Amino acid sequence: MEQKKLTAVKSVLKPHQVHDYEQEFVEKVKKIVPLVRDCYDFYHDADDNMLAWLFTIDGMFLIDLLNAYSNQDFAVKINDLIMLENQIPLIVLKQIQKALLGQEDILESNFRFFCKSSSSFVLFEEYIDFNRVNHLLDYMYKSIVNNERLIPRKVEFTNSGKEPSEKDAKLELLEAIIRFAGVIPGAQSFQQFIQKKLSQNEKTTAEEIKVPSVSELHKVAGVEFRLSPKNEGIRNINFVQGKVRYCYLSLMTLNRDSEVVLRNLVAYEKLMANYSFMGEYGLELTEYVDFMCGIIDCAKDVKLLREQKIIEGDLSDEEIVKLFNGIGKSRLKLRGESELRKTVAQLNMVYESTPRIRVQRMIEKQFLVWAKFLTFLVSISSAVIFIREVYLMVHGLNPSNMMLARILRARFSGLLLFFFGPRGPRAVV
Repeated sequence: MEQKKLTAVKSVLKPHQVHDYEQEFVEKVKKIVPLVRDCYDFYHDADDNMLAWLFTIDGMFLIDLLNAYSNQDFAVKINDLIMLENQIPLIVLKQIQKALLGQEDILESNFRFFCKSSSSFVLFEEYIDFNRVNHLLDYMYKSIVNNERLIPRKVEFTNSGKEPSEKDAKLELLEAIIRFAGVIPGAQSFQQFIQKKLSQNEKTTAEEIKVPSVSELHKVAGVEFRLSPKNEGIRNINFVQGKVRYCYLSLMTLNRDSEVVLRNLVAYEKLMANYSFMGEYGLELTEYVDFMCGIIDCAKDVKLLREQKIIEGDLSDEEIVKLFNGIGKSRLKLRGESELRKTVAQLNMVYESTPRIRVQRMIEKQFLVWAKFLTFLVSISSAVIFIREVYLMVHGLNPSNMMLARILRARFSGLLLFFFGPRGPRAVV
């Protein structure tokens, strides 16, 4: 990589006949090193001269890549360019570009071309204020959400760990059974069987927001998904109720680099929202990605969105499902209610108000009442059987291969599936 950077520097300098590289570039960058140093959590003990050389070479390398990308000389891997930790402050790039050409216009056009080619979302048609851009990723982010016109909303942060939730009574009782079985001789096989069944029923995807999938909304509530009018972005999601229910979404173009782009944009938004005291940065992009993760559960969901030209790109339906199911729900909270969350609330209300779902919820409510009693009954029965096994072993009456344990495994397999199998809108009927 060091050799590639040096080659890029020579490529950038060659047309300009630079005689004194250090004087014309390094010394100028050195003047802004104190300002650049504050952009990082490290480099505080580094020498100014060393940092000036470092940022000058890296800056020229990025300028060379952007020029090549704009001229379509070769396909540039954008993974490293878009990574949050790899961003080079725009003030460094401006200083280098000005020393090369005496102007900065080409830098802005290169930023625009790169972001337009690499963004999964439609960019704002007008050029944003380049003087307020931090770096390349920030330019892409602001072009997507156009945050300059947003109404400031206070952001509240929760711990990155899992949010506390009230355990279901039947799960607590079952855990008690498992712990009790662990101390009974001969019951280990039954204990392992229960744990295996429970682990098979756990979600294998990241936690998502509560909203039905595209196919569920379409099949159960008759919601039709449509593409928003041309060039409208992620803030223009809209749900319209009438004879036909329409949910309008913005265009998403997904390719092999999209996951890297999305994850770094979301990470950057969260970071800036945390440190933004003037409300310039919200959580519009994070909320939208959360929403897409919630409504896409299977290939059928992607297919329905493709048919309406809401999703385009080179990724297959299965790859898109894997992408969105692998991104977890944000742990950030907002005061107030965004338009997107209003739409989610409307979709949930429409879905839950259908006769089929209301009946299903009533049955589930009754089931939970009986599940607590039945699970308690199972725990008592299990304890009695285990005590009998211990008694027989202590008195030398060892049952062959723990016959009762085998019977329990056979009897409880169907019961466990009934109690703890998938249910609700995502249950397989």
